Formats: sequence, structure tokens, C-alpha cells
Amino acid sequence: MERKVRDIYHKGVILCRPETLLQEVVRVMADTGVHAVMVAEREGECPVGVISHTDVIAHYGEDLTTIRASDVMTKQVVSISEEISVAEAAKTLLDSRIHRLLVTDEEGKPVGILSTTDIIREMRGTRWVWYLD
Repeated sequence: MERKVRDIYHKGVILCRPETLLQEVVRVMADTGVHAVMVAEREGECPVGVISHTDVIAHYGEDLTTIRASDVMTKQVVSISEEISVAEAAKTLLDSRIHRLLVTDEEGKPVGILSTTDIIREMRGTRWVWYLD
């Protein structure tokens, strides 16, 4: 049976507004362990950008209270349906040369994130399988 994105992605999306200070984005990333924050005008709307760890560390040593999310976000958010196969999602990640995809439901509403780590875990299969003679 072919696995679908809906079977493995992280449910939920952490959002900030374009005017959110980078200092707050960093705090959220550090406190939650999240590697990407979506940027949207309002909850439930399609994001206008995404901020990754790489986007943030480019500003190491700068005054993060003077930088807004819209200043550092990547404006091209690549999204996929939760109904597509994991194989299709992996191809999209590779073709786009990115590490995360926004997952949307059948109405196009953001519902989660699929990362390369999610696919690696899926490839691993069942954890700690022991074979007894």
C-alpha cells in the first residue's frame, strides 16, 4: 500500500505575521524546536512566506528587534496536498531543493508541514524490530 503524506506529516502550522520581529521568531523556534515558521496575514490563510533556520542564522549578531519577518522570509512557499503520495512529496522536495513543504487539506487550508526528516523516518520503517530464533 502506497503511503500518503497525511500518514506522516507534522500536524499544525506555526504562523507569524509579516510585521513580527525576528527576535520573536527566534524565540519561538528555540522554545519549540520548530525549524520553520510560516508567515501569513491571518490564521487559516495561505502563507505569504516561510522563515527557516537558515534564514534566521544569516542575521546572527544583528539587532533582531529591528528586523521583521517580511524582511527575511522566503517568499515562495511550496505546498502539497495531504492526499499525495510520500514518493511524490519527496520528488517535490528534491526538485525544489528545499527541506519542508506546507501541507494543505482539500480546501487548500494549511494543516501541517512535511519535512525531509519525516520522510527519513518513514523510510526507516518500524522501530526496534527484534528477530528471535
